[in-house]
Amino acid sequence: MHQTGVKVAIVDDVLAKKLWPDGDALGQQIQFAAKDAARANSGGRGGVGSFAEPAAETKMQIEIVGIVPRTRQSLFEKDPSGALYLPFAGGFQSNVFFHIKFAPNAGRDSIAATELIRRTVRDVDSAIPILELKSFAQHLDSNLQLWIVRAGAALFSIFGGLALALAVVGLYGVKAYSVARRTREIGIRMALGAQAAAVLRLVVWQGLKFALVGLVVGAVGAFALKRFIESQLYGVGAADPLTFAFVAATLVGAAALACLVPARRATKVDPVVALRNE
Repeated sequence: MHQTGVKVAIVDDVLAKKLWPDGDALGQQIQFAAKDAARANSGGRGGVGSFAEPAAETKMQIEIVGIVPRTRQSLFEKDPSGALYLPFAGGFQSNVFFHIKFAPNAGRDSIAATELIRRTVRDVDSAIPILELKSFAQHLDSNLQLWIVRAGAALFSIFGGLALALAVVGLYGVKAYSVARRTREIGIRMALGAQAAAVLRLVVWQGLKFALVGLVVGAVGAFALKRFIESQLYGVGAADPLTFAFVAATLVGAAALACLVPARRATKVDPVVALRNE
């Protein structure tokens, strides 16, 4: 265990807020302890039953010289724990990943950017191997975990669309049957002077009442299961107003469409024919 000189590092805004909640992290110093892996790997003799020497701790004073935005270390990390970035030259590793971000107006496609990176690395040191070089979009496309999530989302979307279509067909069938049963009532209303627009509103409103009741029950259930639903979502809160508005508008629109055809048919009922059929 030994002490080294002052070094520099960059922290993200999460770690800066945790360490200095009421102050500025720039210029502050922290003590950083790291395992001395080289000493641990060299300790001990080989053979069955031998053990390596426990890794020693290296302590050093680090001065914070920069603060950067938080970065998720995994695709579905919601609450980053904080990050500390040390200079690469101070601790060389043979297997590292570099993330390179181009300016939005750089005007380079992925192929041109790849060639530019290869040429730049070759100009610095032609002996440095580049094992893999790909864009972030290619990285996401090749990620198995994200592919599973996308496939699941697509399946849920398909099932949701089928459920909505079945609900519309079912509601249409119920309203068509209801209008057929009320042919005599509608004929009497129109014979007494009811306007076609009034009959249309009556039939549509009676169908929409069920949809509105279902929306209220569904909203109450969603808020009751808010914590569980929020843990299953990414980037969308359980009480997201845009999501609720979109779902409500979709369901009300589907219900109105399912009620509109029987309602228009009801407005064309001839009072004389309706009364004669009864």
